[in-house]
Amino acid sequence: MEFLQIESWQKNDLLAHGFGTRNHSGEKIFREDWREQSLDIGKDRYPLVSLLQVHGDQVVVFDGNRQSGNLWRQAGDALITQVQGVALGVFTADCLPILLFDPGQQAIGIIHTGWRGTAKRIIEKSLLKMQEVFHSRAQNIQAALGPCIRACCYEVDHPVRATFAENGLPWESLAIPLPNGKWFLDLQRANQQLLERAGVNPEKIFPLPLCTLCHPEQFFSYRGEKESKGRQMNFIALKRQISCFSKEAFSKKS
Repeated sequence: MEFLQIESWQKNDLLAHGFGTRNHSGEKIFREDWREQSLDIGKDRYPLVSLLQVHGDQVVVFDGNRQSGNLWRQAGDALITQVQGVALGVFTADCLPILLFDPGQQAIGIIHTGWRGTAKRIIEKSLLKMQEVFHSRAQNIQAALGPCIRACCYEVDHPVRATFAENGLPWESLAIPLPNGKWFLDLQRANQQLLERAGVNPEKIFPLPLCTLCHPEQFFSYRGEKESKGRQMNFIALKRQISCFSKEAFSKKS
């Protein structure tokens, strides 16, 4: 399967991750194709869990006690966990997928956000929930921002500008005015600014500068192909770790 990865995370022993493309999953191109499926990561299979995405700001904590199938029916656009061996997923086709990783607390998160979720500051609410539940600190968190529709193509109108203004986002630094009275919005930059304002170190923010609308050969795009419901599947997972006790027991048996 073809997934795009962040170079500095590729050799991390704690983490598995990937941003999907049109070609990453064979015949699995719709969200329902992935429902209650698993990913092969190394020699293990990791069950995939995801939420019913609604362009909101709800952050859900997965503690491993609920049936993963129930999560697929639960509304939300951000999912966080410390559970190993489970892949958190979001599905995108122009919206921005964001991966969060706290190596100290061994906690991860995944976010689906378009202009509505960005205006509602879902990224800040996700960081606050990780702080509340996992005792994460913003300065220790790493963030990866995946492919999305970028400022070269993302044309928006007055209602979007008004919503950003109502929520205190700096429109002038995020949008390019157009002759038709609309704007090109930089969705990725908006979330990068929110991460930095929340205390995340800019050197720990890794954006992939790829536009989903500009590259139809590589990505599904809602604006580019409204007839299609194809989606990129993006994921992050904490790898299963063998404890010192387990290693010792295995050594004795050997």
